[in-house]
Formats: sequence, C-alpha cells, structure tokens
Amino acid sequence: MKKIAFTLIVISGLVFTSCNSDDDTPPEEMVTCTDGIQNGDETGIDCGGSACSPCAAIAEIPATYVFTRDGSSTVSFSGQTTRLFMANEILAKLQDPMATETEIQAMFAHVEGTNNFSDVDLNASDKNVKSKTAGSFDYFSNDPVTQASIRADFDGYITEQVTDVFPNWNTIASEGNAGQLPDGSSTRYVNGNGLELDQAFNKGLIGAFVVDQILNNYTSPAQLARFEDDNDNGVIVDGKTYTDMEHDWDEAYGYAFGVVADTEDPIADVDALDITDNFLAKYIKRVENDPTFAGVAQDIFDAYKAGRTAIINKDYDERDAQTDVLREAIAKVIAVRAVFYLQSAKTKIEASGEPGDIFHDLSEGFGFIYSLQFTRRPGEEDAYFTRTEALDFLDQIYTNNTNGFWNVTPAVLDTVSEAIAAKFDFTVSDAADNKN
Repeated sequence: MKKIAFTLIVISGLVFTSCNSDDDTPPEEMVTCTDGIQNGDETGIDCGGSACSPCAAIAEIPATYVFTRDGSSTVSFSGQTTRLFMANEILAKLQDPMATETEIQAMFAHVEGTNNFSDVDLNASDKNVKSKTAGSFDYFSNDPVTQASIRADFDGYITEQVTDVFPNWNTIASEGNAGQLPDGSSTRYVNGNGLELDQAFNKGLIGAFVVDQILNNYTSPAQLARFEDDNDNGVIVDGKTYTDMEHDWDEAYGYAFGVVADTEDPIADVDALDITDNFLAKYIKRVENDPTFAGVAQDIFDAYKAGRTAIINKDYDERDAQTDVLREAIAKVIAVRAVFYLQSAKTKIEASGEPGDIFHDLSEGFGFIYSLQFTRRPGEEDAYFTRTEALDFLDQIYTNNTNGFWNVTPAVLDTVSEAIAAKFDFTVSDAADNKN
C-alpha cells in the first residue's frame, strides 16, 4: 500500500509540474497589421513593432495656424479672402445712391474678367459671392427650392435699396416712406418700414454666406468623408501641397479669418479683427470683448487648429469633435448679437430715443436673426433654428407690424429675445450687456 501511495504522489507531482509549465508559457499571440486593433508588439493600431510598418509621427497642435509639408506651407484659402473682399465692395456700393441695380447685381454674381470691382485682382477672379450664398453641401445641394428662395431674398434687398431708398436719399424718412434719418454723427438710410436694407444684406450674409460655408460645407463630416481615402493615403492635390481634406478645412478657416490683419494668429490682437472684416470675425471680436463670453474667440481658433491637426493625424473622430466646437461657438456669436440688438433697440424705444438709432439696431438684429437658420447643432443635422422659425421671428418684429419697425413693441422684442436665448447657455440680460 505504501508503494502505491508513493507512486500516486510522484505521478501527481509530475502532472502538477506539467500544468505549471504550461501556465508559465502562454501561447504566442497572433499579430496582424490589418485588424484595427493594437496587438502583439505593435506600438500603434496596425503599425510599429516587429511585424508592421512604422507608425506615422503624430502631429502636435501648433500655437498658430501654420501647417507645412516638406518645408512648404499646406494652408490655402485665397478664394475665401477674395470673396470676402468682394462682399465688402458690394456693401460699399449699397451706400452709393448713384449705383444701379444692374451694377450691384453684377458684383454679387461676378463673372470672371468683368470689371465689377475697384480691385483688378477681384475682376480677374472666377469667384463670386452669390454662388456661395446658401451654397453648402449639406443644406442646399438637394434643396434647390430653398436655395433659390434665399438668394432671392438678397436680390430683393439690392432691388429695394436701388428702387426705393436711393431715390429718397436726401429725403427725411417718415412712417411708410423711405429716406434718411439722423443717428448721432451718422445718417441712416431706411425703407418705408424703417429697415436699413444694406444692414439686412450684410448681417444676413454672415449666416447665408459665411456661416453656411463654414459649418454646413467645409467642416461638414459628410463633405469631408468624401476625401478620407485620399487623406489616409497621403494623396496630394495635383500641383499643390495639400490633400483635399486639408484644403477644405483651410477654406472653412478662411471664411472666418481670411481678411484679418494676422491670418496665422488672428486673435493675438482681438481688437484688430474688425479692421478689414465686416462679417464673422468682426462679431467674434464683439462677443469676445464681453467678460460673460470671454474665451469664445480662443475656442474657435483652437478648434480650427485642433481639427486641422486631427486631419493630418487621420483622426476623424477628433476632427468631428472640433467641428462640434465650431458649431456651438459660432452659433452663440450669431445668437448673442441677435439678442443684443433687439434689447438695445428695446431700451431706446422705452427711452423715446431717435428712430434712426433704434432702426439701426433693429436692422442689424434683423440680419442676425436671418442668419440663425444657417447655424448647426453639435452632432446633429439640424440648425438651432429652422428657416421657418427664423422667418417667424422676423414676422414678429417687422413684417406683421404696420410699417414694420415704426410700430414694433418692447414686448415683442422681449418675446423673440427669450426664444433665441432659450436655445443657448446665456440669458437675455447676458446678451443685452454685450457691447459693440
């Protein structure tokens, strides 16, 4: 019996030793460089280690909007700069009572080689403003009816300015009659309903032209997805230094900062943003300079830099996260200024202020309200406000009143202000304190 017991112990020991040996040497892990998983001795997903190709270097977010490849800049947004300069000249022409409707419409829909502008480079360009108004991939490529309606709105502002306001340029405006109104050291030129049509055109284009192109075209994940394969494979646009995706992102950047004093570091001097710009950058500055909203300019600039870096790193989730930052921050700029102008006008109405001063605020507010329809909710397909909602706000403050702004009430301005602010993280009083 002792011999049997001893034999069993020896056998058990051998079995136990064998099992321990198996546990100490796990089976070799199979490595694959195409499974989308970091395994084996890979140092990244499907790259690095002994079996896979080396991982690409990870780009760091730069301090300024400067990106290079092989020593050459890969940033290009000259088309956006051109269009913004064209838009500035159109605004100036809307203040020239000697201009004709044909002349201004030709500037808006410029044809290459036509002498519409004072700048010969603009005349030689094949760019124009009208084709990029309500021209985004996401919102209008499949909705030509709405696109045509929006462009007709801007055509209408031009037509009414020339046919109604210009003939009464030296006439004092009155309820129902176009003309001029004093506003301190300035003179305002309004239609019979008190609307400055050049302001409706200007502030409306901030949304329909600038914001729409930024948010619903050039930073749109749906638009950029078309270029992901080429970007993954490092395909450079023929004759250029950039990939298609890099260029699209830069074009979005150009609509925001393409005509400011320092395009590489536009917010180093925030007060310089409106020196040459009459569109989005100018109002980023206005909102940024309020302590309640301080940081919005940095948020926008940082999101542009981080999104562009993510494209270089082929990190499209991060790119889209930065798109969402742009959506929220830019929409807030539009909404804050809309509420600010309504509240400024309300205060002046209650103090029996001058109509020219009141109507100027309301006209700017009109344009910013119009622009709300081109904003975009983070992570969604929809705007913060639909076109129907934006136009309903305009009906309340303008269209539904006898002779428009002449008879708008503080109560209506409060109602619309509250409805706009409710979609954001600021109050009406926050926006009312935003100074120009």
